[in-house]
Amino acid sequence: MRALTLRAAVSLAALVPAVAAAQQDTRAQVRSLQYPPLRFQPPSPKRLALSNGVALYLLADKSLPTLSVQVRSKRGTAHLPDSLWGVGWQADNLMRTGGTTGLAPDSVDRLIEFYALQVNIFTDNEQSGASVAGLARYRDQMLDLLFDMLRNPRNDSSRVRITSAQQQESWRRRNDQPGSILGRAWAQVIEGDHPLGRSLVTPDEIAGFTPARFRWVQERLFCPQNLVIGISGDFEERSLVTKLEGLFRGWPACPAGLRQLPPLTYAQGPKVVYVEKDVNQTNIRMGHAGGIRVANNPEYFAAQVADFIMGGSGFTSRMLQRVRSDSGFAYSAFTQWGSDTQREDQFFAQAQIRAEKTVAGLKLMKDVIASMAAQPPTATDVKLAQDNEVNSFVFQFENSAQIVGQQLGYALNGLPPNWFDLYLRGIQGVTADQVKAVTAKYLHPDRLVVLVVGKSSAFDRPLSELGEVTVLPVDAIKR
Repeated sequence: MRALTLRAAVSLAALVPAVAAAQQDTRAQVRSLQYPPLRFQPPSPKRLALSNGVALYLLADKSLPTLSVQVRSKRGTAHLPDSLWGVGWQADNLMRTGGTTGLAPDSVDRLIEFYALQVNIFTDNEQSGASVAGLARYRDQMLDLLFDMLRNPRNDSSRVRITSAQQQESWRRRNDQPGSILGRAWAQVIEGDHPLGRSLVTPDEIAGFTPARFRWVQERLFCPQNLVIGISGDFEERSLVTKLEGLFRGWPACPAGLRQLPPLTYAQGPKVVYVEKDVNQTNIRMGHAGGIRVANNPEYFAAQVADFIMGGSGFTSRMLQRVRSDSGFAYSAFTQWGSDTQREDQFFAQAQIRAEKTVAGLKLMKDVIASMAAQPPTATDVKLAQDNEVNSFVFQFENSAQIVGQQLGYALNGLPPNWFDLYLRGIQGVTADQVKAVTAKYLHPDRLVVLVVGKSSAFDRPLSELGEVTVLPVDAIKR
């Protein structure tokens, strides 16, 4: 028995070098493997034009027996006369809930439920839109219903009254939450009464809610010359196009009455504005005009990377690390460096600071903004931001409806169809020196507009240490 065990041990010992050699050889083979570089290539929708000129984006996807229809308008509430802004802000709600000229509101609801449709209609500042999704075999029913809601809204008077009551309650409770106060006060301070800064319907506007006024707005936001359409899913192209041609037949051209967007000028700092609110966490926002437009140029891409490093990446960002993790002043702190294709947007930093650390936290936030130029990010910081943006960007293309939606957005915003590729290449080309240069050029810690919502008697230091303070009474916030 001992002899057998000894022979087995000797045999096993002899195998060990052979196994080790095989493992090393396998590792070498694996390391020598070469793969073509991975490249994300989402399918491209087919672009057509209906006989009335409406652009149509089609992306067939037979993986599921479903259909998604997206209708987007290049006009929004900011294009309405000021007297109708509030009507426009709720016009989407009435189109969805107010029925059509041929269907009572309850009938619309029953059809949506019976066919298991997902219906959405929205009006926003500069664009509006509608969508419907459901089983592909109900294509005609979903298209008929969606276009009936867009072309022939009833704006049932009972639903108008419900909408009015809801908006009255929203107005009554507008100052309940400090976050709401902060957002509305910031828009008023930085943008004045520009339509892009409005977010709440006033009692005077609510008093003007009538079916006729809603219809006036709806027929100007949703009309053929303003629309682009995207359809994805299980469909047959020829019959679908024929169906759409029939739905548009007889739809009048867009009536006059809308306007070009008024010029927008942001307030300039330094300025400190204080709103009194009895809360144990001070709500703070500080910022100024952002200076950046969405475009295929190095400054735009560098600003995107800079924002990620400074305050857009959560726990890895400078703002959250220094204001929360290192100092314990706040639970949340972030930055947002906005941009638009038509104009510059805003840059701002925001935080909820412990009341007894308010002024110290304010000063630290300003220091973090200044550090982007004084202590520029390293190449490693930039690489982390690039990898995060590139790896997360593809999740905007998870299904065919998202892909079509991206193309609709590019078309309405004046971006090229291949913006996806241009954006990724631009982000990947950013250098640490470009990040330093763009922050030094466009971020000005000494010119910030600072808005503080909180209880001054609980502050660690007087706000006047930051400069002259303007008090904005909470009831003076218009929207």
